[in-house]
Amino acid sequence: MKAIFYVAVFGLVASALAHFVTFLGINPQRVFPLVWSLHVLIFVVWIPVVFACRSICTKDNRRHFWKIAIRNAPNWMKVLSMTLFAYAFFNFLFTIFVLSEGGVPSELDGKKVIHNHGNVIRELTDEEYELHQAYLVRTFSGHWMVFYAVGMTVLCSRIKEDSNNPMQATPDSAPDPRR
Repeated sequence: MKAIFYVAVFGLVASALAHFVTFLGINPQRVFPLVWSLHVLIFVVWIPVVFACRSICTKDNRRHFWKIAIRNAPNWMKVLSMTLFAYAFFNFLFTIFVLSEGGVPSELDGKKVIHNHGNVIRELTDEEYELHQAYLVRTFSGHWMVFYAVGMTVLCSRIKEDSNNPMQATPDSAPDPRR
């Protein structure tokens, strides 16, 4: 569980770095082509998170599921996760509809364009194309940060819970109270 927690921390830091360099006009895909591996790495974190959450969820506590899942995590992690959730929502809408003009950058018929389902919005210069590629990473990395932060928070809570509740003695190893 701790190893997956550290993968979540790494994923959060790496996705935040990829996200913030886009504000400097840097295309993370050009600098670090493996940036899209952060998209896949989410599954390495979230499969254990889902199993950890399933083990604490019963029919009686589903209503308070998230409170239970993160109850032992530090407050700063909870605040970070909620803040990133709100930010990702804003980032997605702003980047898609304002910065990316409702489309995605691609090369169609040998031209660099922004298009929406094949309908060309406009042609791009090489510099604009790089910038719009960075916007694409910005859109995804906003969500990556949320997934990694929430995963980190749930795993931290679970690790603390496990360390506060050492395994109960088994009947065979329990001391005999008659002695």
